[in-house]
Amino acid sequence: MTTIFQGETQCGVCGKQHTVSEIGSTSTFGSPDLDTRPAEMARSTIWAHVKRCPDCGYCASNLSEVRPGAKEIVNSERYREQLTDANFPELANSFLCLAIIEQELKDFAQATWAFIYAAWACDDAKKPKQAIECRRKAAETLRIAEEQGQKIGQAAGVSTVILVDLLRRSGQAEEARKVIASRRDQKFEKLISQILDFQEKLLDKNDVNCHTIVEASSEYKNN
Repeated sequence: MTTIFQGETQCGVCGKQHTVSEIGSTSTFGSPDLDTRPAEMARSTIWAHVKRCPDCGYCASNLSEVRPGAKEIVNSERYREQLTDANFPELANSFLCLAIIEQELKDFAQATWAFIYAAWACDDAKKPKQAIECRRKAAETLRIAEEQGQKIGQAAGVSTVILVDLLRRSGQAEEARKVIASRRDQKFEKLISQILDFQEKLLDKNDVNCHTIVEASSEYKNN
């Protein structure tokens, strides 16, 4: 089960005190998606990964922490427009604002994850066009992170499988195929190779839907 508790925090940007909800513990039953999103019940705790100050609009995983330059970013035109963008669900806007902060502070790995979480929020809100936009931004930012030597995961190949899934699910099939082809000579663990094989089959079918890691491994066992 998932346990939730209330806590007090002070916004690092405006200094106002607020009550925030936190996850004490949760569980997961089932396979993660190919982009690593966990199964329920952890799947429904996405809201806990970002907090928004109701006074100044600062979005962060921890409102009490603020890095140099963050205050200026929160007050920027780009940030303020995203914060209230009616085209996106409120939760997605919070993640997109977090992504803006991470991008401006050159933490492209964390910005990638913020865009991915925004896509998940759009998925949950039944906003497919917005989810595609978030995944496209996540893929672009992930590539920048790789160029900068920033890792979005510790295991070898994690960046590749997530990039391929982002490209496939955002309708960029040819780009996804190019990524797979260009990295086939890298030494990945068995599961990573299975996922890439499975992704190729999905691309051949023009499948842009959500699939799980267990589907990929089961497909491999059945062949």
